[in-house]
Amino acid sequence: MQELNLPHREPIRFAKHIISKASNRARVEIGFDEIPSLAMLIEAAAQSSAAIGESDATMGFLVSLKNVKLLASPTKTIFEVKVVNEYNMGNMKMMNFDIFEDEMKISTGSFMIATE
Repeated sequence: MQELNLPHREPIRFAKHIISKASNRARVEIGFDEIPSLAMLIEAAAQSSAAIGESDATMGFLVSLKNVKLLASPTKTIFEVKVVNEYNMGNMKMMNFDIFEDEMKISTGSFMIATE
């Protein structure tokens, strides 16, 4: 598995390794030191979007959330997130995410990232 290149450091670096990636989607292993809150899961999904970012982008900022749902309370500390880049508009990217605990989807939603 490939490690993500992120500016984040422990304890707020949640995205760990790229499991798979294509031009507009990726699956990333995320992990926490404790059972995560919904906010921690969202941040992990946003960090995971770096797996499909441009190599020349140096920073990304989470600017909006849409239709975020916690479908089941997490019980573990290691998850898999699927992120999909739905569309780009200049330096803005609309991403969808699904977070899985084992085979069960526990969270879903969309977010907007601004890159520079």
